Amino acid sequence: MNVALSGIARFYLALAAAAAVPVVAAAQAPQAPANADRPPLGSTLTVDPLGALPASATIFALLDTAVPDVIADRIDTGGLSAGEAARVGAHGSTWTQTLYRLGDADITDPGGSGAPLLIPGVAEWERVEVATGIMPRDVNAPGMAVSLVPRRATGDWTRWLDLYGSPGFLNSGSSSDTPPPIARLNSWIHGNLVAGGPVSGDQLSAFVSASWTRSSHFERNSLQTLDANLGSGFLTLTAKPAPPDQLRVIGWLQRSRDPIEHHEAFGQPTAAERDTAFHFQAAWDRMLSDGVTSVSAFGSVTGRVRETELQPAPFIIIERLTDGPVPALLDPGNGTDRVLEVGGRLSRVSGRHSLSGSLEWTRSSTTLQSAFTGRVGELVNGIPARAWDWTDPAAESAWHQTKLAAYASDSIALSRRLTINAGLRFESTRGFSTAATDPSISWNNLFPRAGLHVALTDFWHISAFAQYGRYGYRLSLRDLAYGDPTAPTGLVYRWNGGDLTRASSIGPLVERIGPGSGGNPNFSAIDPQLGQPAMNEMVFGFESRPTRVAFVRMAAIARYDTPQLGVVNIGIPLSDYTTIGVPDPGVNRLGPPDAQTLIFYNRSPSSFGADRYLLTNPADDVATFVGVDVVGEVHGERLFLLLGGTAGRSEALSANRGFGPLENDAGLLGELFIDPNARTNAQGRVFTERGYTIKTALSYRFEDDVTFGIVARYQDGEHFARMVVLDTLNQGAEAVRAFRNGRTRFTFSMTVDARLQKGFTVGSRRLAATIDAYNLFNQALSVEEAQVTGTGPRQITAVQPPRVIRIGLRIPL
Repeated sequence: MNVALSGIARFYLALAAAAAVPVVAAAQAPQAPANADRPPLGSTLTVDPLGALPASATIFALLDTAVPDVIADRIDTGGLSAGEAARVGAHGSTWTQTLYRLGDADITDPGGSGAPLLIPGVAEWERVEVATGIMPRDVNAPGMAVSLVPRRATGDWTRWLDLYGSPGFLNSGSSSDTPPPIARLNSWIHGNLVAGGPVSGDQLSAFVSASWTRSSHFERNSLQTLDANLGSGFLTLTAKPAPPDQLRVIGWLQRSRDPIEHHEAFGQPTAAERDTAFHFQAAWDRMLSDGVTSVSAFGSVTGRVRETELQPAPFIIIERLTDGPVPALLDPGNGTDRVLEVGGRLSRVSGRHSLSGSLEWTRSSTTLQSAFTGRVGELVNGIPARAWDWTDPAAESAWHQTKLAAYASDSIALSRRLTINAGLRFESTRGFSTAATDPSISWNNLFPRAGLHVALTDFWHISAFAQYGRYGYRLSLRDLAYGDPTAPTGLVYRWNGGDLTRASSIGPLVERIGPGSGGNPNFSAIDPQLGQPAMNEMVFGFESRPTRVAFVRMAAIARYDTPQLGVVNIGIPLSDYTTIGVPDPGVNRLGPPDAQTLIFYNRSPSSFGADRYLLTNPADDVATFVGVDVVGEVHGERLFLLLGGTAGRSEALSANRGFGPLENDAGLLGELFIDPNARTNAQGRVFTERGYTIKTALSYRFEDDVTFGIVARYQDGEHFARMVVLDTLNQGAEAVRAFRNGRTRFTFSMTVDARLQKGFTVGSRRLAATIDAYNLFNQALSVEEAQVTGTGPRQITAVQPPRVIRIGLRIPL
């Protein structure tokens, strides 16, 4: 653990000790079998803390800063990412498999981005449930699941307007800072109109929220402002036509604008992606006359239209070590995403049994036309390496899937102290590419779960539990691009340096690249025996419910993911490479030099252009995680406290060389099985696992209408590996890891965000003023370091975003 952690740990331990008084106050009866689910790993944020804690108008900042086991791909200080969802994961899970649900419906992007189709705000939710393990019975998620429970109207009409702003003169940082912040806020403004109450007595009520956010920020030392905005309208109607029946209707419309990913590489910082999205859901619940059986049914449709402002360019130049993999440039694209889902559930609590079951049918689709085609000049540590020529057929790529899922489970109270549970889920998935009549991917699998819960003491109600679950990966529809004649293809040449438009600058053809087939099914294809990846999870631990409002748990976690998906270059065996040993003197400031001989793979010119690709299950591609979670929660009338820490270690093969979320992740389809130079030291610790994390979120409502909220987090730095570059290879300059990701990591991240609210009276109205401070102590800790041998030992190239001050006012209407 970092040396600096000791002082931080003492601070948090003192806070935990102070919070322990309400945590261990009184006793509560053990859970009845009616609550058959063990509370999932993770945390729950309810309506009061959501309003009292400093948040950036979307839930992603709170997921990152408040939930102990969650890791995000950015530090969203004060609203830096207004129109873009974060990539989040937990316990080393791939962020591509994060699941988002609104009520009963899945609103996750079917394309595989690991983000929701609409960006959730804060004011719309009664609670946000974050599960990072021991998933609820109706959830199949091998990573983490975020469930949004819509806010409902109260018995009386309430209306208010929230106005928040962060003018530039209140914010820290400048373009001359050295090292530069990874990003810094320029200005931010947000308005939210909220209303809710009865429409027709007790039979019909409504809750409405309409919000708009505009943000501008700078990246690194740039003076170019990057603008983003988000407009959203949300409606919930709840009807009770008869005592046993309840109907819910949810409508959500949203429009967002955010700078396109890789805008710096494209040289178009003002270019943006504009998304228009909607969600509609209707649900019906009934308690049957026996009083122990309930049934429900729902239907939903979610959609999004993506439009990019990227202008055509004859060529662009990227630095592979900082801009990421070249194929990622294809991701900005126009298209649509849709999810249609219907289902029904039944539950029965009777005697010793708590039974439940469901049946769900889903159809999802994604279309894509890449916004970029043309030539990319690839530099590796400033050395001209390769020129990539991308083409995308005129026909739009279209992929869809149908999925049928059913589960049944039972929790049985064998005695007053012993409860066991078991469940089985069946999923049938069919994935189709373009206009194909036969599925490109066909999966039929069973996913079992089982566990037990033992009440050990009546004092503080301490219990032990053990739980096993197997969770299947969702099909990412963009994986169906392999073998699709409408998907992009590329030709990769040696780049001799100089002007990319001149023929003399371009060397021989080195490689043909997919994912598209180019009309040749032998060039790019999907293995007909492709298996569905799954995560096997075993959790053992102890928990206590000392009071009605408190919960404490310690859990040990072990996970094993197999089989994984990977793209293998079956046209180029390893025998088509010769090896070159390069002396590496080693650079290690924490110990003696780690001298070694690194092996580079030099591709034979006779193999140039013979590439063929297969999406399959590589035999040795597995991912594991072991760790411990400790968490305590208090949900009191005045006090909310969430305090937790994690310690864990992941082991997986990174899809690409590098440390970023598009590189150091096991769930992506990358270069791992295409280029043997990417395989060297590829087994390591992944992006969504940081070793040690300690996070706390606390809010307290004082007398005189004063509320204080604080969110503080510590997490170990991002895992990375030192890179060594060789520029004499036949295929162009290559970088090889000198050691595995995780042998060293960046400096830890530590932020403290705070909110102070005070109510006051003006005339007949009771207003509330708010002041927020993000990165309160303006800490400038490293979030990025130079990773290439010869650039200096641990040279910091970027630090976390500087302090942001925000002021706000709530006006009752």
